[in-house]
Amino acid sequence: MKPWILLRIAAALQAFGVVGHNLETLSTKPTHGPQEQAVFDAMRGFQFEIMGATRSTWDFYRGYQFSITVTFVLIMVLLWMVSSMARTAPSEARPLVVTFLIAQMFYVLISWEFFFAGPGVVGGIMAACLGAAAIGLYRSDQPQPVTRHLVNA
Repeated sequence: MKPWILLRIAAALQAFGVVGHNLETLSTKPTHGPQEQAVFDAMRGFQFEIMGATRSTWDFYRGYQFSITVTFVLIMVLLWMVSSMARTAPSEARPLVVTFLIAQMFYVLISWEFFFAGPGVVGGIMAACLGAAAIGLYRSDQPQPVTRHLVNA
């Protein structure tokens, strides 16, 4: 499969991650009962001064949720852009793809350790796409053997 197609698949998987992340985090209503509500209330209740602003643990929790959404969208857009670059300038795209691959492998490890199977599996598939695209981009820079077709006269 062509590297640019693999990168588009990775971008689509990232879009799936954006949707999944937002479906699960935008609502602030607890879904796991009164114990979860107690945790949310405690996070909202613990306020502290930081660099001239008063914030709660809840503010940081929600802020990181929104920051992850922005980061996921950025990754999705950049992967799409790099997929176009892979078609026209594979040698320039390769270091970017390798950088995405390394970051994605760390994301997969973090997902399995701290989250659950969904992000780990989707992230693993994305890493496989990125790895295959990187290999494909490396191969596209290699000289191709010249084949001669003999025509019977």
